[in-house]
Amino acid sequence: MDLGLRYALLGKELATDVGHLLENVIFLELQRRTEQVWIGKVDNLEVDFVSRGKDGYIKYIQVAYTIKEPKTLERELAPFAKISDFNERILITMDYETGSHNGVKQINAIDWLLNNRGFE
Repeated sequence: MDLGLRYALLGKELATDVGHLLENVIFLELQRRTEQVWIGKVDNLEVDFVSRGKDGYIKYIQVAYTIKEPKTLERELAPFAKISDFNERILITMDYETGSHNGVKQINAIDWLLNNRGFE
């Protein structure tokens, strides 16, 4: 849903669910950039988004506000470890740190939103 409608109904004071708001922003942008977007499930774990680009390639995407806590990082990476194919895996956070976690590319959300490459 449009975040403006959410604020109109609930007010801006509800900033405790920033992670869900970030997921919403990423979802809306994925819908704009890609051919298909859906939620993934592997065993009892959820992959936030599975996207198929216009090029036909699939990408797995997890979204978290921050992964500074080791348990949060572990939770966000767990679904990726259970996926048996070799499609790209991306972890989008608001953390300034970027890099790789066992082949999972960590990207800053603002950088991802401003950079359209790889999601044509």
